[in-house]
Order: sequence, then C-alpha cells, then structure tokens
Amino acid sequence: MTSDSTCYTVDLPSGTLKLWLETPHPPLDTLLDYAVRQNPRRGFLFVSRVLGKHIPVAPAVAAGTYAELAAALPLLNAPHFIGLAETATALGEGVYRAWREQHPARAATFQHTTRYQTQRPLLLRFDEPHSHAPAHLLYDPGPAARAATELVLVDDELSTGTTLENLAREWRSLHPHLRRVVMVSLTDWCPRRAEIAEKLGLPVTFVGLIRGGYEFMPAADWQPPQLPAVTGNGADKSELLPVTGPRSGQDVELTWPELELSPTDRVLVLGTGEYQYPAFALAQRIEPEVFSCAFSATTRSPVLEGLAMARKFSFGDNVGDGIPNYLYNVDPDLYTRMLVTYEGHCLPDPALMTLLGERAQAVCLSPLEAW
Repeated sequence: MTSDSTCYTVDLPSGTLKLWLETPHPPLDTLLDYAVRQNPRRGFLFVSRVLGKHIPVAPAVAAGTYAELAAALPLLNAPHFIGLAETATALGEGVYRAWREQHPARAATFQHTTRYQTQRPLLLRFDEPHSHAPAHLLYDPGPAARAATELVLVDDELSTGTTLENLAREWRSLHPHLRRVVMVSLTDWCPRRAEIAEKLGLPVTFVGLIRGGYEFMPAADWQPPQLPAVTGNGADKSELLPVTGPRSGQDVELTWPELELSPTDRVLVLGTGEYQYPAFALAQRIEPEVFSCAFSATTRSPVLEGLAMARKFSFGDNVGDGIPNYLYNVDPDLYTRMLVTYEGHCLPDPALMTLLGERAQAVCLSPLEAW
C-alpha cells in the first residue's frame, strides 16, 4: 500500500483499490487490511482490524470501538438498533449496549437481521446487492421497537449505502411515524449521503470511525473466482435456533459455563456465523483471568486465501444449510484453549473441531429461558 497522508493505493491481484480519506482520522492501518473476495461481483474486501470477525482481536479493542461509535451518535430518545447479518451482528449489539451504558435513563431496543427461516412472525425482507448472500430477513421485534421514531442501522462497512437504504425504506413503509435514521459503520465510503436522505425523505445521520471514498479498477488479466454455494437451503431452522434472542428483538442473559482456565492460558473465543456477540461477551469476561484472550468468528463469507487472509479453514456450516463455512487467520498453535461458542442445537461441525485440534472445546451459551 502506498499513501500521501490522505490518499492510498492498494495493489491487489484482482485490481487496484484507491482510497481517499477526510481528515482527521485514525491511522488507516490500525483499522483496515485488504483481501480478495471469492465473489465475481466485487474483487476486493475491506478487512477490519477492530471488528473481530476475520482477524482475531482482544475484547478490549472491540469494546473501545463499540463505545466510540456509541458516543458519536446524535441525541436519541428511544431508538431501535438493527445490526446487519452476518458480519455486523456483534458490532450492532455492541454499539447498542454501549449506548445503553452511556444513557442508562433512556430506553432502546435491538435486533439483528438474519439469513435463517424460522416460525417466528416475519416483519420484512430486503436485499444486499453486492453480497455473496443477498437476502436479509427481519423478524417482528415487538411493539416497543416498532413504536420507535428513531432507527439506528449498524453495518461494518458503508460502500454505496444501498443495503441500509433498502432496509430503512422497507422499515419506514411499515412505520410511517419514523422521524430519523442513523447509519453507523466502521468505515464510511458512501458517495450518496445526500441522495439517501432525499430518497428516504427523512433526516439521515452518518457515523463512522473513518469517512472517505474509493474506486476499484479491475485488473485486465484477472479471472474472477467462482462463487461457492452461499445461500443455504431455506429450510425452517426453528428446531435448531433458540426461540428468544436478538433475531427477534429480545435482550437475553447468557449462561456462563465453568471453564477451569489457568492464569497462563492463551485463549481464543470463537463465535459461529451470526452468533458472535456472545463470543465477545465471554472473551471480555475471562480476559482478566488469563494471560491473553482474543475473539473472532466463523463466517459463510468466501474470501481467497492470501493478503489479509493469511490462513483459511473450510468446513461445514452448523445450521443445517449444507454450505461451506470458513475461519480466517487462526493459528491453533498460538492458543492453549479455543472455545467455540454456539447457540441452541447448532453444534459446530466436527471438521472444524478437528482442524482446531484437541485444545478446542464447543461451548453452548444459549440462555436457559431461550428454550
């Protein structure tokens, strides 16, 4: 990567990515790295160094990110927060919980979108145009959330803004009393901020750690990779997933198992797919008790190995979709304990546990009342 303080050029096998940033901003290399998607729709991927999805991070790093974004939100009364699956489920819940801590006298609600069909009442669906798995489902979060006049939408990255615009439009069509939208992201590259507000007919505030723009020039000799199966089978997952939880707008208390950790342990806590915030919460809880602790998560997002993705494990999903899942940048030899968290009856694929080795343990964090 080359730069001249506010402009950056990133050379990838798939093409050249040019970035420009508005100032002031944190050092870009503390926030981002880069990789190539295994997706012919888009030849690059912004890889966050603070998210805890593709690169393991300390829970303190993520907690600081949540608090910083929450503190940057405009004055809100009783907002409804929505995190985008699958990458931003933990980010969305983390920002929501940080905002609640900063404003303990104010009410708020949270849910995240999902890719999974269940028997719960479906509120709406919308698309993420450039994604490997475009369809999002949003279940009915209940009357308190639907009464909100302020909507806070959280995603890891804002590129064109179309995904969050689609969600805001569908939400407003069902909730004409909506008065304000806030779009939150780690990196905001959106060139359409004024256009989005005009199309929605509402005030829209954009909050991010950095703001700028980019353009990508595909390499003439690049052969786009074939996209693997990513959309799942659409089967009802009600028997696998908890009845209550953030998919349907409920705050739940997690159960904490006895783990018998040592002060010398180097621990990795893994979330699985959409189930990522509980991995962060467990890592944050045990961090003071051990030598070191990091968290990350498995994903259905296909990315080519190399660049920011120094290591790639492939295995089956744990929600009965029959599609490949992946784990990036995890070297099992760096850890003495690896805790693979899961929800409900979504046991991790034995192939993943074999790849991680004998120091790996599957841990269910579903609350008892969820069943």
